[in-house]
Amino acid sequence: MTDGRRTPQEVQRRLALADAASGWEPKRGDLAYDTGKRCIGVVVALPEDTGTTVYNLRPEGGGDGWTAPPSRLTENQPQADHAATVNEAAMPPDGFPPTGGSAA
Repeated sequence: MTDGRRTPQEVQRRLALADAASGWEPKRGDLAYDTGKRCIGVVVALPEDTGTTVYNLRPEGGGDGWTAPPSRLTENQPQADHAATVNEAAMPPDGFPPTGGSAA
């Protein structure tokens, strides 16, 4: 990392360390960001529920579930994935605000 950029693995490791330091532990019903799949899921089963070491998650709106180890889950979605999208149909027409009238 001589150019100052972080690899995806470094970002994932730092997020896992931050969550471990914060004491966050997913509970049933929590939304968790899976850094491996790069998506959010609802925690539907804990490791102790299934006798394994992974959490079971499903998409928030339903669908096929997946498993993830605790090291891949974070409480919040990474900042880079919070990029806002713009719906161009909702944008005001060109020239907004109105350009006519007197200048103050």
